[in-house]
Amino acid sequence: MGLALDEPKEGDEHYTVNELPIIVDPFAMKMIKESGGLKIKSSIFGPTAELAGAACGEGCSCS
Repeated sequence: MGLALDEPKEGDEHYTVNELPIIVDPFAMKMIKESGGLKIKSSIFGPTAELAGAACGEGCSCS
């Protein structure tokens, strides 16, 4: 299972984190780096990714 926000294209960066394939475009990678990285979490819905520096309170989903 996965979440696709766009189709992969030339110039995207490919990673695998905790068996979760991640494809990131250069603009999104800039945002990820500026926020301090990604957090990969497991939930009852499967793995999710959120920005490490996201300002979320308890019960909030920023993924």
